Amino acid sequence: MFVGGWVDFDMGNKEKELPQDKYEENGQEAYNTIQAWIKTIPDTIADIKENGTEEDLHNYQIQINMVLDKLEDIVKDMKTSN
Repeated sequence: MFVGGWVDFDMGNKEKELPQDKYEENGQEAYNTIQAWIKTIPDTIADIKENGTEEDLHNYQIQINMVLDKLEDIVKDMKTSN
């Protein structure tokens, strides 16, 4: 029994997405996520200073440094893979 919905019978004509396209799409998504997160850092630090503890601030600063370190690793990997 067909209840409803969309069925695509012409699947043979669909272009296959190349892995490189997927990598670029994922890379752009990751870049956008990091960019959005970076923009929140000043407000987050101000909020932690106002409402948190020194330990909270220290832990957040450690997180920032971990992200920066990982980004440096990614850049190094990209340079060596080319």
